[in-house]
Amino acid sequence: MFNIIKSDLYRLVKSKGFYIVIGVVIIMAIVSVISMSPGHIGLSVGSSVDVTDAETLSKISSAKSLGEFRDIMKSFGAFELDREIIGQNVNLYYMFIVFVVIILTKDFSNKSIKNTLSSAISRKKYYISKLLLILGISTLLIIFNNYINYFLNLAVNGKEFASSIGEITKMTIYQLPLMYGIICLLVSIAFITRKTSMFNTISIPFIMVFQLLVMTITSMFRIKADWFTNYELQYALVNLSNNPTSSYILKCSLLGIGYIVIFGLIGYYAFKKAEIK
Repeated sequence: MFNIIKSDLYRLVKSKGFYIVIGVVIIMAIVSVISMSPGHIGLSVGSSVDVTDAETLSKISSAKSLGEFRDIMKSFGAFELDREIIGQNVNLYYMFIVFVVIILTKDFSNKSIKNTLSSAISRKKYYISKLLLILGISTLLIIFNNYINYFLNLAVNGKEFASSIGEITKMTIYQLPLMYGIICLLVSIAFITRKTSMFNTISIPFIMVFQLLVMTITSMFRIKADWFTNYELQYALVNLSNNPTSSYILKCSLLGIGYIVIFGLIGYYAFKKAEIK
């Protein structure tokens, strides 16, 4: 099992995709810190700075330079920009997809998995080794992302717009169970589809399609959707970065653990019963 992990880790650090992910994370951090507004993919939720009123939107649209835009953002007063950025960690979902492709789905696409399984490696060990490596490397990415945003924001914008390193650590820990749950979902999709093209087709639009579907249904049928705004991944990550209650942290942690168990078992049994060609 450790030989598989070592081999996959070597392949990962030799791949261009790995360094593209690191580069994208760094670029996103720089853009978010300099523009003083966290970038996001999907819904725009949870900002402590109100930029929706007509007067503010007019000021922002008329800004002639980045410096002028920064002055407008600073005019709102002190706020913890790094907390806002970490609240948008749903962006890392797309980086996790790259890791799953490099570490897992390429084995199916290149048909190298058949040789691996025929060399006295059980499917159980193969599955566990892949899952552990993807979870491990994703954890390092989450930590790297959170702390580079913290230190970069502190250096560029100063303490007035930064939280403490202890708060960053707590936010990271609070978000991990749900992040692990979504990673396990991606791994299960990979073991079910067993093709890179099919995996990408399902996983890349998954979050946005799910959000649009739920919002459409709740709007059409006038359904109250408190559960959605409390526990949907993007909303939950924002809420967990914004001084959540102990009860809310516990509920999100249990939800994340539930995802890990459910999607972990689905992925394993799909792989266990699959015909490997």
